[in-house]
Order: sequence, then structure tokens, then C-alpha cells
Amino acid sequence: MLLRAPVETGFAHLCAIPAHFELRTVKFKMMLQSNLVRLLVPLALSVTVSSQGIGEPVPLRVSPSGRSLVDGEGRRVFLIGDTAWSLAFRTTREDAAFYLQTRKAQGFNTVTFALVAPGKSELTDTLRNVYGDEPFASDGDRPDPTRPLVTEGADPGDAVAYDYWDHVDHIVDLAGGLGLHVILLPTWGSGVSAYNGSGANALFDEAGAYTYARWLGERYRDQPQVMWMVGGDRAATLGEHDHRSVFRAFARGLKEGAPRALLSFHSRKGAPQSGASFHDETWLDFNSLQAWPERQIGLVTSDWIREPAKPTWLFEGRYEGYWRANNKAEDWGEWQVRQQAYQTVLSGAFGHVYGHERIFGFGFDGAKWREFMDTPGARSTTHLVKAMSALDPTRAFELEPDQSLIDGEAGEASRIVSDRITAARSSRRGLAVIYSASGKPFRLRLDSLKGEALFGWWYNPRTGGWHVDGAEFAEARPFARGLPSGAGAPVSTFTPPTEGANKDWLLILGPNEPL
Repeated sequence: MLLRAPVETGFAHLCAIPAHFELRTVKFKMMLQSNLVRLLVPLALSVTVSSQGIGEPVPLRVSPSGRSLVDGEGRRVFLIGDTAWSLAFRTTREDAAFYLQTRKAQGFNTVTFALVAPGKSELTDTLRNVYGDEPFASDGDRPDPTRPLVTEGADPGDAVAYDYWDHVDHIVDLAGGLGLHVILLPTWGSGVSAYNGSGANALFDEAGAYTYARWLGERYRDQPQVMWMVGGDRAATLGEHDHRSVFRAFARGLKEGAPRALLSFHSRKGAPQSGASFHDETWLDFNSLQAWPERQIGLVTSDWIREPAKPTWLFEGRYEGYWRANNKAEDWGEWQVRQQAYQTVLSGAFGHVYGHERIFGFGFDGAKWREFMDTPGARSTTHLVKAMSALDPTRAFELEPDQSLIDGEAGEASRIVSDRITAARSSRRGLAVIYSASGKPFRLRLDSLKGEALFGWWYNPRTGGWHVDGAEFAEARPFARGLPSGAGAPVSTFTPPTEGANKDWLLILGPNEPL
């Protein structure tokens, strides 16, 4: 018997939820009609969920250049997300509030999670959520995803009324009230195939995928914070297995149900990514990648040169605290997390998604996930947002990768350690941003930049501070002025303040002070 605890929150005024809920006992809702009365909602019926006055999250769209995501006024939006795969079915209302509020306070602006995870997946071993509710009606022992289980009412104090989808609605609304963007996966990939590509006993076929996705799109189409991701750590094609028709059915249903919501595809590591599988298809609004660190930059670069131009990013990299297979958690710390973020963003990614190995399952692996919410990797990842926000908006909007700025060897990004120098500049060449993963000195061709003279800033990705003469400041302060640039400017050497493991630095060169 599970107790639904009151939700005590300092963010109640933002979330439009009461400061507390009456304590009540939540019973497991069995599928017996003698105990509960269920309404099986036909999926052809349009069901929408309003924002219920909890805030006005900004809907996003792809920029005209095809390189970034922008808001309704055309301003670039840099997404910094967190993977919370099991949030919808392994957290209580109190847990979800704690998780979302913590990530918001830490500086994240996006979360992503799956709505269901069929079978014995990496995320759960049951379709039931933490309250014992199931998402679908069943034909015998087999769930039917074309018949979601929806009860009358949504009172969290009523175990019968508060169903699986009411709980999902609550989490989506709560995130929106905090101003968080939400990337929803209709299903974890286990609903389509095994990790090895086999589709035997898959829950979703083409017809089921389309019908369910259409219903989901209609249900959340008026939630401006919602974007969609199909795939769920599964390949569209792998060896002799080809599941593209099923993933296209998900996409078609979502686009018909929510035509304005952005949509992408999430593949597994070591398999064709979204660009290789679906880039030319109109439903794919932006590309998403999952890869080991040594492959990430190359994959971002491959997406960058595809036509037509579409935004791309690292949607799932390697996690802080990664311990699976032969890996040790201590080898995957804040430095490894930051390398992936800064190197992919300066290689052309429009944002970044962080993750911690002990959080995304919300206790499925036996870990006390709350103890891992405030880690060095989580704290320092969001400093990337501060760095990008400090840039002149117009020039930052035009930022594009350019390794030709570097004179000499640029180093190498390997799985655990990187000494790579990664460079980007604005299209009009008035701004340059360079990341030294290990603080290694580097030489820049300043004649490829424009302007009579440049200012220089050292940014510390570990602290979010600006470094000048051995001191750090909260506000941007240049360490150099009058750096030559343009025709005839010499190749110049830049030496970061410190060098070595976990001593990465970001150099920004620009024509104006302040930034």
C-alpha cells in the first residue's frame, strides 16, 4: 500500500498547485470491473489538456537558418536538458516536484522522459506506474496501446479518478509551470524492438503506433512546453532489422495530432542516427545523436553539412557516474560531462542534454537517486548556459564551427580524456569561442577574424566565473584588450590559466566590452 504524501513546495506560486495535499492512501487499481469503473477512450476522439493557468511556456520552432531553435520572436533558445527517462512512471507527485524544482533551480531549462516503457526494459519491469495504474487496457495478458485507460475526473485524492494519464498530465503541467521545456517519448524503444534490433513480441506495430501517437498529440497539443522524440534508444535499422515504418507511424500520428510541436528521433549508440535514417523526411524537425565521446564531434559535423540544414545536438551522451559494463563511476565525472557538452556545442550543436546514471531510473537500479541530484557535473553543465547567454545575441545566433582558426594540432577527444581544442566563430567573423578541454595552450589565426582590435575573456567552465590575473569574477571581465585581428594580424598563442585533467577553459574573443 503506497501513501501519497503532501507536496510541500517553495515553488507553489509558480506551479499553481496548493501548498499541500490531503494525505490519502493510494490503492493499486486493478483491472477488475467489479472494483473500478474505467472509461476506455476511443483514440479517434480528440482529447486536449489545457495549461490550466500554470504559466506561459514559450513554444519553439526551427530558425530560418536551420541551425538553432528560436522562440516566437525569433530569439535563439539554448536548451540545456536532463535525462529523466522514468519520471512518468517511477515517481510520486512529491518526487516529481522535488526533481523538477531542483533541476530548474540548478539552471536546466529542459527535461526529457518516456511515457511508457513496455516489457522488461532498462527503465522498469512493469507497465504500471508507482501508484499501480496501467496505461492501457488489455486483451488477455497483452496491453492494447490503442485503448488507453482513462477514468472520469483527475482528483489526486481519489484513487479511482486519478489514473495513469492524470499523473502524466500533472508532471507535464508542473514542468510547464516552472518554465521547463519537456521532450516526451511516446514509448521507450523496448515497445518497438529489443536492443539488438529484434522486433519479436513488440507492443507497437504501425497501426498501434499511429493511433496511440495521434491520441497523445491531440492530448498535449495545447501544451507549448511539449516537444516529441521517437526512437527511445533503439535503431531504426540494425542489420536485417528495419523498424522505420513503425517510427514513421509514430511521427505521422504526432504530427497530425500536434502539428506545431517539434519532433526528432533518438537512436541507440553504434547505429544509424536520426540524420542517416530520416534527415530528408519533413516530420524530422531537428537531428538528435547518441554516441560515445570519441564519435560525438564527427557525428555533429556530419549533421551540420547535411542538406537541407536542420539543427542537431547530443541528446544522449555518456552519463556522470556511468558504471555499466567495464566502466567505473569514478571515471565519468564532471570533466567528462563538460567535455561532451562544450565540444559538441562548439562543433555545431544547438544545445545539450546532461544525464546522471543514478537518476534517470529513479530507483530502479536500487540507487537512492535524490542523493545524486546535486553533483559537480550537474552544477557545472549549466555554466554552459551562462557562457552562451553572455555572448552578443546577434553574433551568438550566427555561431558556427571553424577549426581553421587553430594553427597547429588541435588535439584529440577520446572516451575518457580530451586535450582537444574546439573552435567556433560568428558567420561575420566578429566573435570567436574556443574550448581547451585540458587547458592546453593553443595558437589562433587572428587574421581570419574581423575588427581593428579584440577583447579577450577567460571563462571557467567548472565555476562559471570569469578569470583575470589569478582572480575570478561573477561578471564578465576581459583579461586582454587591443588584440590584433583582421588582415595582417599575427598568429597568436593563448595560454589558459591552468592546465591538466579537469582544468578546461573557454576563451571568448570579441570586438566589444562588455560582451
